Amino acid sequence: MLELCHGEKWSDLFQSMFAQNSLMTDLGLYKIFFSFFITYWEILPTFAIRHYVKMDTLPNVNTPRGGTEPSHAGLTSNVSPKVQGPEAENSHTGVSSDFVPKNKQRWFVLRATYGRSKKANEALEKGKVKTYVPMHFVYKEVNGKKMRVQEPLVPNIIFAYMTREQTYDYVKEPALTASYLKYYTDKTRPVESSTGHNPPVIIPDAVMEQFIKASSIESDHSMMLPKERCRFKKDELVRVVKGDFRGVVGKVTRAAGQQRVGIEIDSIGIFVTAYIPSDFMEKLDRL
Repeated sequence: MLELCHGEKWSDLFQSMFAQNSLMTDLGLYKIFFSFFITYWEILPTFAIRHYVKMDTLPNVNTPRGGTEPSHAGLTSNVSPKVQGPEAENSHTGVSSDFVPKNKQRWFVLRATYGRSKKANEALEKGKVKTYVPMHFVYKEVNGKKMRVQEPLVPNIIFAYMTREQTYDYVKEPALTASYLKYYTDKTRPVESSTGHNPPVIIPDAVMEQFIKASSIESDHSMMLPKERCRFKKDELVRVVKGDFRGVVGKVTRAAGQQRVGIEIDSIGIFVTAYIPSDFMEKLDRL
């Protein structure tokens, strides 16, 4: 409502003028006209503002779980999330949560306490959260026999595609999972003022797509290694064009005495493929 400096409404002012002027008081038509005009003028700005806000928010309404499309449970080896363009983010570094919109889905790295990874992953999938737990085969002695068994590539780690606000349903009290599921935090970045802790590690979509593609290929020779055990060859970005890892994009890496293609997962390590000959690769300008 529009008001005068002294708190008096325009309509009240005009009506007091009419009351003081007998000639105008006798002319009832003028009072009706001015009363209608002033009332309309007072409500017009409020109506206009409300109409603008509604029209501005409608095109980009998110679902209750975040994002413009409903999330779904699980992530099979041949399914990848939609990848952001290279201009949206640095494809080989993590993304600080300080710059992530609260309603945008990203790949958060979550850490479960020992022996609780399966339970935590089931809870996330039950909540329709897309998750990825990379697995690999190792040889272990079981009952005196050497056997090939499958186990998580990165123990106790779950990659979950969700919004920052959505993560609170799992990592913050009073969530049932909060006692055994936490953010995997980046100790190299400043403490967040809102939480008092280091920010959670977030993996760019483009990097996760390549990581999922490469780690889903069954191989006894691919592995996750700490960064200090790998050496990138002049930061050359390549795509594998032949062999089992065809289609995988990463950097030429020297690891365990062999030339491989590596995909850096921020704060976790570098996933390296099996040996890749030079003629099995093509150079790229960017991911």
